[in-house]
Amino acid sequence: MPRIQHGPFKSFLYPDYRLVWIGSTTSSTANWMLKTAISWLVLEMTHSPILITFVFAAFAIPSIFIGPFAGVWADKYSRKKLLVFVWIVSCVCSIILGVLVMANIKDVWLILLLTAIIGSSMPIVFVCSQTYIYDIVGPSNALNGISLWSLGLRLVGAAGAIVGGFIIESSGIYVAIFIAAIAYGLSCITISAIKHVEQPGILDDSSVFANLKSGLSVIKGSGLLIGVVILAITAEAFGYGVTAIFPILADVGVFGVGALGLGIMNGAFGVGGVLGSIILASLRTLDRLGVLLVTALMICGLLLLALSLSNYFYITVLIIGGLGLVMASYDTLSILIIQRTAPEGMRGRLTGVLVLTFGIGPAGHVALGVITSAIGPALAIGTSAVIVISITLLTFFIIKKLRSM
Repeated sequence: MPRIQHGPFKSFLYPDYRLVWIGSTTSSTANWMLKTAISWLVLEMTHSPILITFVFAAFAIPSIFIGPFAGVWADKYSRKKLLVFVWIVSCVCSIILGVLVMANIKDVWLILLLTAIIGSSMPIVFVCSQTYIYDIVGPSNALNGISLWSLGLRLVGAAGAIVGGFIIESSGIYVAIFIAAIAYGLSCITISAIKHVEQPGILDDSSVFANLKSGLSVIKGSGLLIGVVILAITAEAFGYGVTAIFPILADVGVFGVGALGLGIMNGAFGVGGVLGSIILASLRTLDRLGVLLVTALMICGLLLLALSLSNYFYITVLIIGGLGLVMASYDTLSILIIQRTAPEGMRGRLTGVLVLTFGIGPAGHVALGVITSAIGPALAIGTSAVIVISITLLTFFIIKKLRSM
């Protein structure tokens, strides 16, 4: 017990933390299976790089509209009820999607619509989980709790992607989708057992828009948080954005490794994220968070450049694993900066603004799809590398507080 209390898994001593962790990681398994299954389905139906990137955009675009409001809702309403509701919706939509695939209905836009509805749950899950974790484990254990949460998502994400690719090859796309539906249902059951008494945030009786405005005002008044948001947009659009063209790399025109190869690439990204999260979870504290955040994105840009030059599949897999590692570090650092600097009772709203960037990111995904169609995946990835490095350096030099935090 003393080892656990001071070791990298100390947050698991809190029963409610364990439930949040299990519920989130189970739903993450479903998310990765669905992304792998739907992207491969659209590839088989259309062979269009642009439409494949639309799958990832459909998962993320709802964050533009829901992310900020998710923060207000997490501060104002029961997080448990919010999580149960969105996972029930995701479960039902997954079942409908599986039935459509079984019936061989090839309406791409209907598939994308259901994908977008499922994606609407992601900002709410993210915000509710983060505020739950901070409240349950406290500020002193926040780094450990957030890192272990991130570790769990990436660990099961890697497994979900690889197993999803295997299931698609062996049993069919619809089977992977139905398994994802079951996972969403299990998340509902787990989160319902939480006993933590939620403390309402500092909200008045004004409208949701008025409370949202108060959160945006805090962001606007902080140079540091503005820098974090700019870097978050860059990371989502062109760091994570490269995952949207993994199906193109897996197709016969490039590596020709099929759905299983796609699952391996997605899995490598997840495994890298696991390693990054383990490293951060083992640390007791971190200083110079702003500098570390910028460093993570600079390494991301350099790895993207290496990926654009790689001609061998297994070298590509290793590079993708490195990308997963630095992006996991970026995720934890950006969340920790937001949680540490947020006024008491406003963590949900500020985290919601960060989640908004998840929805802006798909603009980069679609741009990469267009560039890939025009000049090929290698140059598209190289373009991402140049953009990430340039914006990160510019933000670092302009925003002084990033250098001093």
